[in-house]
Amino acid sequence: MKTIQLKPTFVKTKNVRKTEVMMDALGLNQGEGCFGMIYGQAGRGKTRTAQWYTAHNDTGYLRILSIYRTSELAFLYDLCKALGIITPPKRKAQAFAAIVDKLTDYPKPVFLDEIEKMPNTFLEIVRDIADIAGVLFVFIGEDELVGYLERNRRVWSRTFKQLEFKPIEIADIIVYAVETTGLKLSIQVASILHKASGGDFRLIRRDLIGLVQAANANQTDTITEKMANIIIKSGFSGK
Repeated sequence: MKTIQLKPTFVKTKNVRKTEVMMDALGLNQGEGCFGMIYGQAGRGKTRTAQWYTAHNDTGYLRILSIYRTSELAFLYDLCKALGIITPPKRKAQAFAAIVDKLTDYPKPVFLDEIEKMPNTFLEIVRDIADIAGVLFVFIGEDELVGYLERNRRVWSRTFKQLEFKPIEIADIIVYAVETTGLKLSIQVASILHKASGGDFRLIRRDLIGLVQAANANQTDTITEKMANIIIKSGFSGK
């Protein structure tokens, strides 16, 4: 029997499809500085979705780093690079101007991931860029992102669309297993994985790796409920 492997494959879950719909709707506001928001618990695929969307569309993406907290220049410098500015200025005002010029000449949406880790002044910087260049920024974060944006009324009033990433569904698990490993999971097995993971995509992937190893060890491509329960109880999912 041929060894089963887990291939890195991006699967369009319901959350991904909803992201595409949201981005299409926000695109109708082209030329107006505004915001969108994607939020939800960790492990639901928000970051991976934004990175996939950026790779297939004319958008920018920047994950906010904790180091930015003490340096607005570091944030602006890396945002310059994310927008394709090859040699970013090393002064804050010049970096800000370079971003505005770039987005004014070549407008496109920009994803900012985990901005809720930053002081409110970072939101004000982004709002200024959005207003002057007339572009869309989409904020990505966990549940606390909602309160973070609500506290800044000028940003919140410009947030036109919100999307909460829901837990991965049983149907998504079945499709993910087929597309990444070729394994055809029954609804019963997928339900076991779904319940154990709480809909966390990362834990689903970890459990699926365990099932691949079990299938290879037993030289079978049939995953039983017993196998699924053993993998989960063994703690392979890291819980």
